[in-house]
Amino acid sequence: MKKVGLIFGLLAFAAAGAAAQQKAATAGADDAAIAKLRTGYQTAAASQDAAGIAKLYASDGEEMPPNAPSVKGRAAIEKYHKDFAAQFMVHGITITSSAVHVAGNWAIDVGTYKQQLMSQKNGSVADDHGKYIAVMKKDGANWAIAQLIYNSDLPAPAPPAKK
Repeated sequence: MKKVGLIFGLLAFAAAGAAAQQKAATAGADDAAIAKLRTGYQTAAASQDAAGIAKLYASDGEEMPPNAPSVKGRAAIEKYHKDFAAQFMVHGITITSSAVHVAGNWAIDVGTYKQQLMSQKNGSVADDHGKYIAVMKKDGANWAIAQLIYNSDLPAPAPPAKK
């Protein structure tokens, strides 16, 4: 009887090990897909590709930029980025993840960004850096941004001087 218990114990241990290996392989694939999504956002933002940014979102995705209302849906996200590009040119954007948490078909990516913004109006350049949280959802085999919020670590600009 002890032998049967030992065999069942070994089988259960082997099955748990195989399940853990499969979960680790899936997690690795998810992490790689999320990193690819992050890189896609960085590349599209650097090239002022509003349509490219919008395609990274779920159809009902939401972007919550600093100092502006939230925009929801790919068309609104694309318009926001087109309008932003009319005001600023993005240079040297770098997005750095510090943690990715995957739970089934949902993931959270937390990290920092840095960039330079050049005014389209007068050519002045401002350094910017801050943090973000991206919530992603998996649709089939693909990950998409469900919500993204980011904000600068720098103080808000001073209001214009009264005349």
